[in-house]
Amino acid sequence: MKKIVTSLGLLIAVAPTAYAQQDSGLYMGGRIGPSFLEDSCVTDTDCGDSELGAGIITGYDFNDWFALEGTYDYLGRFDTAFDQSGTTVGASGDLTALTLAPKFSYHFKPDTALYGKLGGAMWDFNSNAGDRDDVSLMGALGVDHQATEKLNVRLEYQHINDMDDGYFSSVDNNLVTVGMTYHFGRTNHEPMPEPMVEEPVMEEPEPAPEPQPVVEPQSIVLSEAGETEMFGFDKATLSDQAAASLQPLVDRLLRHEQATATIVGHTDSKGPAAYNQKLSVERAQAVADVFLDAGIDASRLTVEGKGEADPIASNNTPEGRAQNRRVEVTSPEIVYVEVN
Repeated sequence: MKKIVTSLGLLIAVAPTAYAQQDSGLYMGGRIGPSFLEDSCVTDTDCGDSELGAGIITGYDFNDWFALEGTYDYLGRFDTAFDQSGTTVGASGDLTALTLAPKFSYHFKPDTALYGKLGGAMWDFNSNAGDRDDVSLMGALGVDHQATEKLNVRLEYQHINDMDDGYFSSVDNNLVTVGMTYHFGRTNHEPMPEPMVEEPVMEEPEPAPEPQPVVEPQSIVLSEAGETEMFGFDKATLSDQAAASLQPLVDRLLRHEQATATIVGHTDSKGPAAYNQKLSVERAQAVADVFLDAGIDASRLTVEGKGEADPIASNNTPEGRAQNRRVEVTSPEIVYVEVN
């Protein structure tokens, strides 16, 4: 038991140091759920093998997919009975465990991930027959969802394998929990402002040639902050209303074969940056498909995605994030020669 208390103390002691850092990656929380002890009794012996367990969670996110996580759990008060030299020996006590393992996550949604852990569990059975402790293999699977800027909720299944020490003989523990974690210092990241550069001194321009007829530049911004629905949540399929709003630019490119268009997709900062970059490209391409379907050659279109890198509003509010989820379509000014 002293080993578990000492290890838990070291785990909690790092919290103030990590919290002092901006975006420290540190998170802490709790969990609760049913705990099951398998094979804790010899046959035909009545033993309690199902209890309510609860614990605390401490971890550190190194990036979007890798973290180091520790837990301290009270797994319940259990009755055990084992054969020792032909005699059935029983014990009743409290089972606790301290676990430590790497946590690997896969984001199938910007704010939701599947994860797995494989590490060690230092367990302790404090019973009327004495205090027993040892180390066993621990594995866990779960799903983690970012509910708010700093709070995550999770559902997890944990298995501690083959606890074997005296009157514990090849016993397994299964723990199913719901939990919540608070992530210290986590913010929706916004890019650093670009440094100011002094404007170069321009030389006096040469006399301008006779002006030629021009067509003024034109642009359209499809934003989720507007009244027109643009895309479904986490989708890259353009709505009929948004496609219809592009018609003025489509007509412009059909009338003037010199005209071109640049289509740039943007997202807010919620979720992994790589996922947002991919989604911004897909949404920009969905807009480009409207021009292609109208018969405009692909060589006249420039399509790109900037992900979360170029916000026009704060990502700390729902309204600001809606403005940042947008596709900008711009057709620059063109000069043409009139044919009499």
